[in-house]
Amino acid sequence: MYETSRSTRMRLAAVALISFLALLVAACGSNRSSTTTTSQSVSPSSTLVPNTPVSVPAWTPPVQATDLMPDASTPKVVSYGSDPNQNLEVFQSSGDAQGTIVYIHGGAWEGGSMQQNTSAIIQAQEEQERTAEFVQLAKLASSGVLDELKPQLSRGWDIVSINYRLATATSGPGIRATQLMNDVDHAMRYIVANAKKLDLDMSTFIISGGSAGGHLALMEVLTASSGQFIDPALPSNLKNVKLSFDGVIAMVAPTDLNTLYLVGGPLAPPGQEALLGCSLQNPPFTAGMPQCNASIASQFSPITYTKAAKANGVTLPPAYFAYGGLDTLVLISTQGMPEIDAWAAASGPNQTWYDLPPQGTHNIDDNVNDLALNNWLDNVASATWTGPNAKTPTN
Repeated sequence: MYETSRSTRMRLAAVALISFLALLVAACGSNRSSTTTTSQSVSPSSTLVPNTPVSVPAWTPPVQATDLMPDASTPKVVSYGSDPNQNLEVFQSSGDAQGTIVYIHGGAWEGGSMQQNTSAIIQAQEEQERTAEFVQLAKLASSGVLDELKPQLSRGWDIVSINYRLATATSGPGIRATQLMNDVDHAMRYIVANAKKLDLDMSTFIISGGSAGGHLALMEVLTASSGQFIDPALPSNLKNVKLSFDGVIAMVAPTDLNTLYLVGGPLAPPGQEALLGCSLQNPPFTAGMPQCNASIASQFSPITYTKAAKANGVTLPPAYFAYGGLDTLVLISTQGMPEIDAWAAASGPNQTWYDLPPQGTHNIDDNVNDLALNNWLDNVASATWTGPNAKTPTN
């Protein structure tokens, strides 16, 4: 995989866009079916079948680039709770205001931070067995998806990167997972309640995350309205905040904990056991870990709530998913496409996009189609979609 750079990618964006538009013009002259159009278009066509996820073209990253981290502002660090890990970084945008993107870091639920997502704890556990997976995870977490989002600062998006208490201490089944969700939900309510003080534009509110952070982002979108994971200790002014997300970006996110530990490589069992506080394996990966009951993995799996949304007539917001074709930790087949299809069935027409770069690993950021992601964000911000999620009707 290329070690790409933001500066060259930004400088070549115009060239890439011209080439891409040329391909679209050529495609318009062909006699393709609507299915083919679905898999090739960055911007959904009106001929697409409603509730079908939209595939975006593979991104070909430029070679020999230098890293660009748009420094629109020095981040402001703010505490949203009393625990040292309950804090967040606020990056102010430099372009015309579009909205706010909240980023949740990964790290197998037991490692990482809003700034540098590496974990000595993860590395120490069976290090020789899991070296390759850890290298991928550490790079994803330390820069990865957050770096993928930072160019949005120059496009008018404020970015907030949050910390949360990690699943590093021994606890009973479900306790740590609930605590992580309490923190994510707490941070979202704090951001909404204090948006003016934080100088955040909230005209469009998007939640995002990579790997374990993508899992937490999906869980928050799916459960926030029910208040399932509101921390009982929150003050009433935060409990009463009405959370509504305009979109979600989930990259290499685990979505089905009932299957993750079976096929997710050697990092999956210990991370999942740390999150759940119990094991689905017999014997457990971690000595002394109690067995999970049948329902706990489902309780903390996004796929459970996504399927229920369709069954209950709940409309989900637009989503952008990304999974790597070479990712051996979070598989497209078990964690990606089942969730993508279920989300599309419960969202508005053409609002669920998925990016599956064939050469992408768990460190997927270099392979994400930047043009498509920008296009999706523009659609969400400008409400160009009609249907139940549209802010205003459009032609």
